[in-house]
Amino acid sequence: MKRFAYIVFLGLICACSPERLAPSSADWSLSASILDVQGLGQTKVSYGGAYGEHSEFEVGDVFGLFVLDASDNLIVNNLQVYCSGFDNDGGSVWSIFKSGSSDDNTSNYPLSDKLSLGEGYFAYYPYDESLAVSNRDGLKAMVEKAYDNLPYDQSTEYTGLDLLIASNLQDCSFGEVTLSDKSVSLKFGHVMAMLRYFIPSGSVKYEYTFSGEDFTPYLMGTADGKDEFRFLFKPGCLLDVCVKFVKDKKLYKFETGNSKNIFPITTEAGHCYFLDEHAPKVPYSTAVDMGTSVMWASFNLGAEDDDAATADNISGLPGYYFMWGVNQTTSSFGNSSYTNYNNSFTAGTKPKELPAGYDYSGNVIYDAARNTWGGAWRTPTWAEWQELFSACTYQVGSKKITLTSKVTGKTLVIPYQGYNNGTTASQPDYGYYWSSTSNPNNITKAYSTVFRNSNSAPGRNESADRYTGLPLRPVYTK
Repeated sequence: MKRFAYIVFLGLICACSPERLAPSSADWSLSASILDVQGLGQTKVSYGGAYGEHSEFEVGDVFGLFVLDASDNLIVNNLQVYCSGFDNDGGSVWSIFKSGSSDDNTSNYPLSDKLSLGEGYFAYYPYDESLAVSNRDGLKAMVEKAYDNLPYDQSTEYTGLDLLIASNLQDCSFGEVTLSDKSVSLKFGHVMAMLRYFIPSGSVKYEYTFSGEDFTPYLMGTADGKDEFRFLFKPGCLLDVCVKFVKDKKLYKFETGNSKNIFPITTEAGHCYFLDEHAPKVPYSTAVDMGTSVMWASFNLGAEDDDAATADNISGLPGYYFMWGVNQTTSSFGNSSYTNYNNSFTAGTKPKELPAGYDYSGNVIYDAARNTWGGAWRTPTWAEWQELFSACTYQVGSKKITLTSKVTGKTLVIPYQGYNNGTTASQPDYGYYWSSTSNPNNITKAYSTVFRNSNSAPGRNESADRYTGLPLRPVYTK
């Protein structure tokens, strides 16, 4: 069985081309380890018990080894190799099975005849004595079969599903194979991808969907009042996951991706995708680096739900309107709608009663960007809008302004859509966008941007009523 060590291990899955090595009568050495890969951006990787662990082989573990010559002939076919111990430096020592068990096998059993003629190597774990492969295509098909056989009900099968491979074969490269003098080093990479999440112990499953299909993860264990679940799946999938559960008669939801998958997260082999209340529904890769302290979303909040939205046109779509301090869009806007919303508000201080000068950025109770997109997305403060203006040049177009960073050269398109104090937009040739900062001198007002279809510089509107429906352009801190 693999053991787990509390180490953060950072690596990259790659393929290494071996040099042609001549046979030798001297003993060769074989080393093997497991390459756990740290995730990128929104991902976290760990195949151990907790984040920060990585997996290792231990004495008694057995993997299967295939070796091909320069003509792709199998010269070693599903050879059993077992871990017989560890050297003085803590590295594992591997031996070839003489028989059906590891009894009487020692690390001194010669490996030369099996390794010295190798041009291509393929090793896998856990070992399967029934595996029948006759050529390179059979090895590739072995991986594809593992993908095809992954069940959506993994409630009791998790431990038998994870496949690790070290290979330098073309079209079937996982982990690393390194040849140095008479040493063969195998670093096994995980073939599958993994989803991992925690929910409070005692919660009742309501709905779990992965890319539209019902799935059942494996319960790894319970600690600190939370149950940990894991689910293995094929890489190359769109990560569109929704987990709903009931706790104390309340319905909770973790979610990533969106129904249109305009900017999808495509899963990678060996990566684990950590899902919780901090996971963003819209991936951070959609943001633009404008050379400021925050990253700016490339489109408005709600534009992703537009039926006409594509990756090419989404930056120019209007998205939704929001009243200040209301963490969701509403069917109507204006004073009466704001009053109705505040009368039904029970989570804390009503948005209408937040003090002058209050800034709600990142507070899920009031921030529509945080509540809707999740993760670290939030409504920009007025200071962050000012920082953007200072960092950019601008060009006014028809019903939009294009900001170009003087630092990075990147551009940000911000469409105009006016404001809404009822059910119909007014002043469509103006670009008003909320900041999260209220007017420090007037409890009924908050700061917004103001852009015009002219050469007027971007500015601040200090007199926007909090009940006004304006669009939002989310940000997150680098």
